[in-house]
This record gives sequence, C-alpha cells and structure tokens, in this order.
Amino acid sequence: MAKKGFLEGYKTYDTTAGFGNFKKWKSSFKERMTKDDAAHILKDSKDSPYAILDVLPNATYEIIKKAFRKKIREWHPDKNQDRVFEAEQQSRKIIAAYTHLTSKL
Repeated sequence: MAKKGFLEGYKTYDTTAGFGNFKKWKSSFKERMTKDDAAHILKDSKDSPYAILDVLPNATYEIIKKAFRKKIREWHPDKNQDRVFEAEQQSRKIIAAYTHLTSKL
C-alpha cells in the first residue's frame, strides 16, 4: 500500500461550497510569513521579538525554535477557545518574532 501524504485527506472533501480546493490548501501550508510581513506586525508591538519569545539576544537557532514552539502551543487559538481574538493576535506576534529572528541567522 502506498504511503499517503499529509494533505491527501483534503482531496475527499466536498469543496463546492467555497472551502477552496486541494491545490490552494496545499500551497497555503507551504507559504511562510515574509520578513516584511513580520516587520509590519512587530512595528505595532511594544515588545521586542526577543521579549515576545522570551529569549536572550544571543540565543541560538535551536533555543529560538524551542521557545517558538512552546509559545505557539500556549497561545494557539484552539487551546484558547474563551479568548480566540487575543490568541490569534498573540499567535501572529509569535510567528512574526520567530520569522524576524530566524531571518537574521
């Protein structure tokens, strides 16, 4: 039996009601936040990217990645059903901080 890919299940959904198509779903998973998008999000933030991820300025890539995963798990909208808007805003900041810091490395 052939091994199924991560997004193979999306091919079975009925997308005629406006949920997009398989190719759009697949391409959206491959997209990343650009440096410009990250800078735009972070310019409105009072905190530095280091403070958002709670890492030191001399942090290595591994430390930044670990901090990112911890923070994104904490603020994921699915885990914060009672405050979805705040969780979405925090998630954007966390992703922007990670993008900004890893683009420098």
